[in-house]
Amino acid sequence: MVSYKILSVANKLKNIRDKYGLSQEDLAGNEITRNLISQIEHNKANLTRSAAEIMLKNLKKICDKKNVQVDEDINYLMEDEKSQAIKVLDKYIDDLRDLTIYKDNVFINKLREVEDFLVTWDFRDKKITIFELAGDYFSSTNDFYNASLYYEKAKALIDINIYSDNIVHILRKLSMTYYYMLRYQDDINCCEFALKQFKNMDEEYRCIFLFNSSLCYGQLKKYDLALKRLNEVESIIKNIDQNKYYEVLIQKAICYQWMKEYQKSLDIYNKLLESIDKSDYEKYLFILVNSSDIYVENSNFEKAESNLRIILENINNLNESSTLLPSTYLEMSRILKKLGYTKDAELYCLKSLNYAKRNTHYYLVNDIYGELLDIYKTLNVPEKVQTIKDEFFSNSSRDKNLNSKLMFKLLDFYFATNDIHSIKEIYDFSKNFIQERMINLCY
Repeated sequence: MVSYKILSVANKLKNIRDKYGLSQEDLAGNEITRNLISQIEHNKANLTRSAAEIMLKNLKKICDKKNVQVDEDINYLMEDEKSQAIKVLDKYIDDLRDLTIYKDNVFINKLREVEDFLVTWDFRDKKITIFELAGDYFSSTNDFYNASLYYEKAKALIDINIYSDNIVHILRKLSMTYYYMLRYQDDINCCEFALKQFKNMDEEYRCIFLFNSSLCYGQLKKYDLALKRLNEVESIIKNIDQNKYYEVLIQKAICYQWMKEYQKSLDIYNKLLESIDKSDYEKYLFILVNSSDIYVENSNFEKAESNLRIILENINNLNESSTLLPSTYLEMSRILKKLGYTKDAELYCLKSLNYAKRNTHYYLVNDIYGELLDIYKTLNVPEKVQTIKDEFFSNSSRDKNLNSKLMFKLLDFYFATNDIHSIKEIYDFSKNFIQERMINLCY
């Protein structure tokens, strides 16, 4: 990839004379003065179209005698710096699009170059496109912290009082990013803003914001609000998109499950099992796993184990890139642990971890480590906890987010085993992490 430069008219004339070995008198000919060209080259006079045409005519006449081709034309000479800057930014945007497939620093280096260029050439629409591309790139590499920063930069440049595809696209991407960062309240604020500000938005986007906010309300244990949003989505898509409709019903069942209204949850799961295609293994197995958890809670161990057998018979049918595979294995691990099959629970928890990392579902990783930690406590294998502690340090640094839930679980474990060294390690890391974040906020 090349770097791009903006040339003033003065520099263009100097470059042309250097390229073709001409003097100012050669370009001036008999129709304009050498002094005019000198003034233009010193930025003391503007280049008019008529003067540019005379210079090009003289240039071509001389080059024809030398049998040299002239590459420049009137448009090149007359193009001002602003027009050049727009073209350069368009080239930069094309470069960034081409580089998004690379996971090394080549995209980041080009982005820095573009941002340096934008310091001088401030075109809002180009900035929005560039910042959104940067957000997309960082999101694809699971750097959600930087993804959110660039999406927020793009949002800040858009008039949020006027509905446009730009603002809705950015808000949707911010919503997804906040969810992966566990910033549930920010996600809710983002969705609620979109829903209130743009009441006439496309139904598809309306459903996305309603559904995303319901997921966040669920995570914050505001189940009534989550269900209210899900009911709104259900009423819109029930007769439009069967697949999305089933996803909404699954989420409603999960909400009731979290509320311990197990019969309501089971009723939905059973309705879904009657309706969905059994070859849709993602949904089929996910529903079986979740309903099995309810059977365990209700001490119906026979039904739970029956479901588990069906799951084990079919789980290899799941595509390894399935979005539900990590969470399905995780829920299986939790059920097996409740049933007392702790070693099997460890096996499926590790499978969940493997697929979460492979499929870049990093937002699940800390939950999986929390489950593994409970399993290792039960199995009394403190040496395996060391790996979780190391991953806690690594993930916190990568995600720029300190997972307090996992941190306290680790501290509880090390207090119970009287491991003062590990306690101090976690304390020092967390203290330094918080101090660095405070310093960055000050800047």
